[in-house]
Amino acid sequence: MPISTLHGARRRCAVALAALAVSLLALGAASALISPAHAATRHGVATGRSHRAKHARRHRHRRAAAKGARKSQPVASARQVTFGIYPGGAAGTVGPSGPVAPEDPAKRLAALKQLKPAGAPFVLHLYASYTGAAGYSAAAQVGADISSYTANGFQVELVLCYRPADLNAAADVPGFAAFVRDTVDELGSNPGLVSLQVTNEANVGGAPNASDGYYPGAKDALIDGVIEASYERTVDHDAQLKVGFNWAYATDAGEKAFWTYLGQHGGAAFLSALDWVGIDAYPGTWGPALASGVPFASAVRQATVQSLSTLRQTYMPLAGIPASVPMHVSENGYPTGPGRTYAMQSSALQAMVHAVVDYSGTFNVSDYSWFDLRDADSSSTSFESQYGLMTDTYAPKPAFAVYQQLVASL
Repeated sequence: MPISTLHGARRRCAVALAALAVSLLALGAASALISPAHAATRHGVATGRSHRAKHARRHRHRRAAAKGARKSQPVASARQVTFGIYPGGAAGTVGPSGPVAPEDPAKRLAALKQLKPAGAPFVLHLYASYTGAAGYSAAAQVGADISSYTANGFQVELVLCYRPADLNAAADVPGFAAFVRDTVDELGSNPGLVSLQVTNEANVGGAPNASDGYYPGAKDALIDGVIEASYERTVDHDAQLKVGFNWAYATDAGEKAFWTYLGQHGGAAFLSALDWVGIDAYPGTWGPALASGVPFASAVRQATVQSLSTLRQTYMPLAGIPASVPMHVSENGYPTGPGRTYAMQSSALQAMVHAVVDYSGTFNVSDYSWFDLRDADSSSTSFESQYGLMTDTYAPKPAFAVYQQLVASL
C-alpha cells in the first residue's frame, strides 16, 4: 500500500543520512550517537522537552543517522541463548476462538518465578495492539504488567500488533507509526523493557485475530514502525531497547515477494534500524511439517533446523539483511489435546530447544521464547486452546519441569 508523502520524504532523507553515518563511523564519531550513560537521564530529558523541540530535533538528525550503518560481524561458532515465554493463556486462532479461563496473577507470577533461572535473564513476551486512533495505547494495555514483571526481575519483549479495526478504510500506517513512537516514549525508559517487536506475522494474511498480514498496509506498517521505533529510542536514549520484527514460517509463493518488498521499500533506513528478526515456528502443528518414517523427536528436531535455515539462508537475504543481525525464536510450541499427549509435548519441547541451542552459532540465534505458559481452556477439543506448559488452572504438565530444567542448564 502507498505511504504518505511525509513518510516518503522521511525515508529518502534517512537513506541519505545512512550514507553519512558510514563516514562518521570511519572517523570514529559514531560512538557519540548513542551513549548507554544517557539512559539514566532519559526520563528527565524527555519530560522537559516540548513537542515542538522534539519535532525539530527529529528533522535535524533523522532516523537512520542516529543508529548508524551496521558493520558486518562474524558469527561465532556457538552463542548464549536467552530464554523466555509468553505468560498468558489466550492465543490468536485461525478458527473461532473459544472461552479463556480467568487469569490468576498470583499463580502466574509464582509459576514464572519457577522458570526463571537464578542470576540469568528470562524474557516475557507480551502483546499490545494498535486498533486505530480511538484505541488504547500500549501503555494503557500492558504498562502495568510491564512494570510489575520488571520489578520482579523479569525482562520484557513487547509485540506491537497492527490491527486497524476499520477494515474498509485505507491502510493506517501513519497512525501505527505514531502508536510505535508513543510506546517508546511512554515505556522505553524502563530498563527491563529490552526488546520491541514491530507487527506480528505481517507475512500471513489468514485470519484477523491471528496475524497482521490480514490488514491493509501491514508490510509498510512493519517498515515504518521499525524505523520510527529505532529513531525514537535513540532520541530518548533508551539504549537497552532493541527493535525487530517477526515472520511466521511459510514457504508459499508469496514469501519471496514479502521479503523482496521489505528490501526494496525499506532500503538503507530500514536495515540500519533493525536489530533482530524473529521467527514463529510450530513444527508438526502449523509448520514445518514433520518428516514421515522418522522418530517423533528426530522429526521435530529436523523441522526446527529447517525453519531456522529457511529464514536465515533463503528469505532474509532477499531483504538484504546480513548474517550479523541476530534471530529470535519469537514463538515456538507444541500444544496438547486430542491425539497430542503430554509426553509428545515434552518430547517436542526438548527437541526444539536443543536444536535451537545446537544451531545458535550456525544461524546466529540469540533468543528463544516458548508459547505459552498455560492453556486457555484445558477441556477444549481444539489444540489451539492447549498450548500451555500448565493447564488452565495452573497445574503443571510434565513439559513445565522439562522447560525449567532446560532453561537452568542451557
